[in-house]
Amino acid sequence: MGWSPRFLYVHFRVAEKPAPVRYSGFQDPVYKDSCVEFFIDACPEKKLGYVNFEMNSAGALLAAFGPDRDRRTPLRTGDLAGLTVGRCQEDRPGVGGSWAVWYNVPLELFRRLYGREIAAGQQAAANFYKCGDETPVPHYGAWSPVGTPAPDFHRPEYFGRLVFGR
Repeated sequence: MGWSPRFLYVHFRVAEKPAPVRYSGFQDPVYKDSCVEFFIDACPEKKLGYVNFEMNSAGALLAAFGPDRDRRTPLRTGDLAGLTVGRCQEDRPGVGGSWAVWYNVPLELFRRLYGREIAAGQQAAANFYKCGDETPVPHYGAWSPVGTPAPDFHRPEYFGRLVFGR
């Protein structure tokens, strides 16, 4: 992940042969496919909630905002105006497969949700995930460990800390 005065840049590269994709539409339940996720509370001191960006290898996006799993508001395409998405897949004989997705999130989204944009020195709470709830081999992984008995990524108390550099 990186950032500029206009965008957050999120890039995931996954070392797995892409599993079959069942979901291809905006706001489809992509977490059931092989999926990568980025959750961010850009202003944790405001206690307004976090944005989840969940994307499968086809580039289908699920995105919402809210304080927890049960109280989320799906983002509309207009909320994400200016968001760009890219993706690629690679399957090399003898080496294995991989896939990647990347997207640029306009900082304007955070201004609308939190009343301010991201700025240098600002601290945010976030986590990065890899999952596949209904893949041939269900799997779950997190950058900042989630201390629940069963996988539950919608737990902001387990988000790690990000500091936006100058």
